[in-house]
Amino acid sequence: MRRKLSTTLTISPPNLERTGYFAVEQALTGRVVPIDRDWLISRFHDGLQVRMLRPPARGLIEFSSGLASWHPIEGAERCVVVQRLHSGDAEGAALLIEAAEDWARYFGFSALLVLTGPHPRLPDPQDMAALEYRPFGDTADEIGLMGKILHGPILLPSLPQGWGARARALGPGLVVQCSARCPRALEFAQEVTERARQAGHPARVDLIETPRAARSRRISAASDFAIALDGDRLDDGRLSEAETCDRLRALLPDA
Repeated sequence: MRRKLSTTLTISPPNLERTGYFAVEQALTGRVVPIDRDWLISRFHDGLQVRMLRPPARGLIEFSSGLASWHPIEGAERCVVVQRLHSGDAEGAALLIEAAEDWARYFGFSALLVLTGPHPRLPDPQDMAALEYRPFGDTADEIGLMGKILHGPILLPSLPQGWGARARALGPGLVVQCSARCPRALEFAQEVTERARQAGHPARVDLIETPRAARSRRISAASDFAIALDGDRLDDGRLSEAETCDRLRALLPDA
């Protein structure tokens, strides 16, 4: 009997170029440049899993154990956490979520978790509810945590609450928090902070390099790119570069 062809491809370092992953990721996320290859290889070493829909369908999902997750979720040690989900339609998203659930069940994890909300990098909560995901909690900026229990019972994971304290912990001045995932985002962070310093304002880039650092230091539940000024968060990746520059010019004279 012929084995049924899987609807998804497992992406790993040996097949990155052959599967066209970088082109698909760039198109689905709208990036100016694709994800940094060295950064991605490091994440595979951390335990990141990536599945992509077979062409001509377009969609991809990134997920990892709670201990390798970049999302600040409390109590997720026995869970799998979706890092990113991109699909052009609901059917594709359902296939990708199913692939992550299958992996989680096979390795005995208790639940699959996903962040949702009004943010360009997150799925809509109604779409996840249609896949039988239920709310586990939310934050002040409407970012929610949803999940599906695979092996219970478990104590439900939750999102941290002290986001203001996290921003204040970055200290005074302009701080742009980001990872090296997207070369353009890191370049923009360096440009913005350099302009602020030239105008006489204290400024720095807070580069997040590991999952542990992301979970403990990120000032946004939704994004690893965020901007704080004197301990107040100004953006969490929702603004365009032009909008960010306009806001900073209004707040920092001559920057």
